[in-house]
Amino acid sequence: MAGHTKKEIVPGNLKTSELRRFWKSRTREGGVQKHETGIAGFDEMLEGGLPRGRVTLVSAGTGCGKTVLLNEFIYRGASMLAEPGLFLTFEERPEDILRNLRNFLWDLDPLIEDRKIVFLDAAPLKEGEVTLGSADWFEPMLARIEYVARDIGAKRLAVDNLGAIFLRYSTNEDDERCLRDLLFKLSDRIKRLGLTTLLSTESVDHVSSLSRYNADEFVSEGIIELSSHFGEGAEIRKMAVRKLRGCSFRSGRVRFDITAGGIEVFPKIPIDASVGDTDFDVRKAFGVAGLDAALHGGIPEGHIVLIAGNTGTGKTTLGLHFLHQGLRTGEAGVWVTLEEPVKVVLKTAQAHDWDLQPHVDSGALRFVTAPLIDVAPDRLLYRIIDAVNTNDAKRIVVDSVSSLESASMGKESVRELMVQLAGFAKTQGITVILNYLSGDAFGAEKGQLLGSQTTNAMRLSSIVDGVVLLRYVERGQAVRKLLNVLKLRGSEHDRDILTFEIDGSGFVVGERFSGD
Repeated sequence: MAGHTKKEIVPGNLKTSELRRFWKSRTREGGVQKHETGIAGFDEMLEGGLPRGRVTLVSAGTGCGKTVLLNEFIYRGASMLAEPGLFLTFEERPEDILRNLRNFLWDLDPLIEDRKIVFLDAAPLKEGEVTLGSADWFEPMLARIEYVARDIGAKRLAVDNLGAIFLRYSTNEDDERCLRDLLFKLSDRIKRLGLTTLLSTESVDHVSSLSRYNADEFVSEGIIELSSHFGEGAEIRKMAVRKLRGCSFRSGRVRFDITAGGIEVFPKIPIDASVGDTDFDVRKAFGVAGLDAALHGGIPEGHIVLIAGNTGTGKTTLGLHFLHQGLRTGEAGVWVTLEEPVKVVLKTAQAHDWDLQPHVDSGALRFVTAPLIDVAPDRLLYRIIDAVNTNDAKRIVVDSVSSLESASMGKESVRELMVQLAGFAKTQGITVILNYLSGDAFGAEKGQLLGSQTTNAMRLSSIVDGVVLLRYVERGQAVRKLLNVLKLRGSEHDRDILTFEIDGSGFVVGERFSGD
């Protein structure tokens, strides 16, 4: 469709290669240059990468993932961007670090053999061996860093963990002065070499070991804080950029995971609400005759529509109708399943004689799943966006929004997720169905068939462009199902309450309900 300018405007919607060009275009001549790390999501959080040629402090408690972050920074540079790296360890021996790294799906050995990655052991042999006021150990170490960095053409340096040295000593005034002097020398030499550096330090009770010695000012170009806590079924890790002098970045704490492939960060996605692709002239049909007629041809392209109803009213079936109709007409789709396993969804579709498996095999249909214990909204959003970017989906169905709230997310977190999903979909011209389990099963007495609107509990009505309400009503010793298009923003639609049934072919919409 003509007029799509979103991919030049909204960074949260871009693929990796496009993001590189986007952030590069924002770097002004003479300003601080960004150095891409290559770590999934981390560069987005940093809006392009770390400050080039500067030292950035990583402050974290035990088990938060700081050593993994530093190692992946070096590995991605050598493996993806042809940038040799140097890893300086003050704590663990290199052989122990390598043993731990072999649990990741990283091809380290060729890079080490070709000296694209070099590990240097800077830890004193014995505690107390080092005299703080002496340069006997520190100056040779600095000289060694300089020699190896120049020899391999290093572009990156990781220092882990400088706090391990500092914590060996008392905190009297002379020691503090010496420690600050050592850190200043290290930082100064690194800057002269032009190395982009991550330097880690231990934190206890949100205070890094360097802060204890008032030494953070020497690495204050950037500070990244990692934290972790136990959820219901997993350890939840988060990171935040405290400072990145002279550079833009996304603020706030964001979730990250440590996977077999390394660290994956899920930053908030900025959405430019001014860039929308709603097209009222293009309608997305359900393939249900009576409903499409009530919608005057279907949902306008780019609309977000909520299907609200109690259990058994047919929300999932209606969502399958919508997705299947798109697949029939050549539009790829994404189904976000939060209630039933993928196999059950496929069997439900098969029961209506919709064979979705060929579409799954071809990639036209992508499923996104999420555990409902310790569910991470940002991670779920990234999974959806990744699926959309993979098959260029034009339709998304979320089944169901209410499952998120009933799991471990509060109303505001669910609403925030839906706001971001809706914003992303609109910039891409994607039409979205959100299934929602409403609380009231039945319509009220005669004349009040719609009953209460429980969807207002999360204020979803302000997010969505349309609402289709499915209800039960008891009349004449029988339960009947009713359907009503309650809202369709900016578009004409029928307002009649219609009867419907679900049979082997799916939804069958009947006549206008008389109320008797």
